[in-house]
Amino acid sequence: VRIPLDKLRLGFSDMTILDAFSWMLSGDKSLHGKLEEAYNVRPDMAYIARHIKEHGIKGIGHVSAVVGAPILASLCARLPNAVEMIKKMGEVDVEPKYDGVRTAIHFKRDHKGIPDSPSGFRDDTHKGWVQAFSRNLENTTAMYPELTRIGKQIRGKEVILDSEAIGYDVKTDRLIPFQETMTRKRKHDVAHVSNAIPLRFFVFDILYKDGKDLMGEPLSKRRGILEATIRKGDVLIISPNIVTTDVDVLRNYHDEQLKRGLEGAVVKKWESPYEPGRKGFHWVKFKEEEGKTGKLTDTIDAVVMGYYKGEGKRAGFGIGAFLVGVKKGERFVSLTKIGTGVSDELWKKLRSSFMVHSSSKIPKEYEDVEKVLEPDVWIDPEIVVEIAADDITVSPIHGAGYALRFPRLARVRKDKYAGQATTVKEIEEMYRNQKSIK
Repeated sequence: VRIPLDKLRLGFSDMTILDAFSWMLSGDKSLHGKLEEAYNVRPDMAYIARHIKEHGIKGIGHVSAVVGAPILASLCARLPNAVEMIKKMGEVDVEPKYDGVRTAIHFKRDHKGIPDSPSGFRDDTHKGWVQAFSRNLENTTAMYPELTRIGKQIRGKEVILDSEAIGYDVKTDRLIPFQETMTRKRKHDVAHVSNAIPLRFFVFDILYKDGKDLMGEPLSKRRGILEATIRKGDVLIISPNIVTTDVDVLRNYHDEQLKRGLEGAVVKKWESPYEPGRKGFHWVKFKEEEGKTGKLTDTIDAVVMGYYKGEGKRAGFGIGAFLVGVKKGERFVSLTKIGTGVSDELWKKLRSSFMVHSSSKIPKEYEDVEKVLEPDVWIDPEIVVEIAADDITVSPIHGAGYALRFPRLARVRKDKYAGQATTVKEIEEMYRNQKSIK
């Protein structure tokens, strides 16, 4: 029945498979950490399995970056304010936080025998071949025809770059928000949209160059290599930065970015390696300091668990609110119901997208939901939304143990998948930070 219904999900994750590999090799889960490190660099389960079969666990240590194979993106943790950031991280690199699309760029100078296709562009003029990948490992090359011009900007034979793609309005000299940039996801309209909304790729890291994996090198060294690799041009732009150990300098730089209309700053430990797939205190996002606005200073990425059919006017839309959850281990638990921050038109679009992933019963990935919270229609864990709220409260009925006060939909995150949702541990940390300020 699964195939005709297009319901092929089996209810377990890649992490479960890594556990199985560890049991196979050692009789317990002790090798999971090493296996996960390899998987984060090459998130291809077939490749990992083949590598284990041919080389055993010793071969896992030799897994490295390869142009054309996506790498899991390094992720940002949260700290409440500039004082805590300097205290925790010491000397830091500080860069603008753009409201764009996280994009990994893979470039190869020698492209003999490689055909031009939607999965990769050749650049015959400047001798190069390029691919782009999203943070959820999707090949998004077709969205970015601008990348055919980057060969002239790159010094080197092969590189893997980490960047933020963001629309740029030439007439007004302003950057265009995420939602407008993401209209390129409608691939049949890319040519038109790329003319109307040209992109700039703000490059902030280099992971690989000319046969050398750079992820283990400190950021201070990678930044120097990046600056020596990218020439000035109109497609690739090296993200500006400062390096400091001063709280006031950090805070002032962050405030300047907010005044420019950006989201704030990203703060990185200056001597840290690039950690694919990891969310640690080597990278921290700095949107707003706790206690300044009376609202949560960061948003939450949640999975849509189900929706309610609604009453009154919304009954006509077939949806009036939806239930969202966050990660707890390998499963998801409820956090809050969302019924505000949504226009009439968006309600209709949401219901259409939700229906595609509807389920006749609670998905295996969800922990039990209190009867009073059960949605009319369950949704498989396929849709991630970004939620804003005023604060976090303790909840006796939500599975997370917490709930959001005045939650509202900020946007649908088509660039993220369920495994990248905020965790209960992060919610707990946000709650503690919020409480310590009050």
